Amino acid sequence: MSTRVLVLGHSFIKRLYKDILNRWNPNLVQHLNLRHAGVNVRFLGFPGGNIDRLLEDTQNRLRQEMIRFPPEIVVLQIGGNDLDSKEFDISLYMEKVRLFIGILQTTYHVKKVVVCEIFPRLSLRGGTCRTVYHHGKYLIDQYFYLGLANHPSVSFWFHKSRLTAQKKLFMSDWVHLNVEGTRRFFKSLRGAVMSVL
Repeated sequence: MSTRVLVLGHSFIKRLYKDILNRWNPNLVQHLNLRHAGVNVRFLGFPGGNIDRLLEDTQNRLRQEMIRFPPEIVVLQIGGNDLDSKEFDISLYMEKVRLFIGILQTTYHVKKVVVCEIFPRLSLRGGTCRTVYHHGKYLIDQYFYLGLANHPSVSFWFHKSRLTAQKKLFMSDWVHLNVEGTRRFFKSLRGAVMSVL
């Protein structure tokens, strides 16, 4: 029997899925190269996705995906679009992420959730100061890393500096990953899934 994994989040997830379909051999990589380990992976990414969009799910895309493909593991990549907003409230954001994790576990019976590190941004769109964005990123990442350290069903995943701290891995918009950045993101997500198998 296979383990079902949903990789969920913002445009990075949608772009990763498109790259898998259009640039790479989908037979080799569509399940994060974990098919041999009995892992079946699906991707659901929302352009401009943030925690409110996941909670509200106004178009029922998340709900429909969870019913069609009930995952045992959800890898959550969210936060960059939330942070890049003038109205951002760090405490409220962290509360909403915890609420969303609770919904995944109680409503959809997800057994394990992996919260991923927020990506840095070299360019911001929402008028947020870069220093404020990166300080908020650091605080949120540390909050979840420390707060989930001994949690039995929720964990935190650092993508590590090999992926997040190099300008050469981003497109000219300085927000999205280029082909090499996407390849490294793929490998990091694979590691995130393997960490909870």
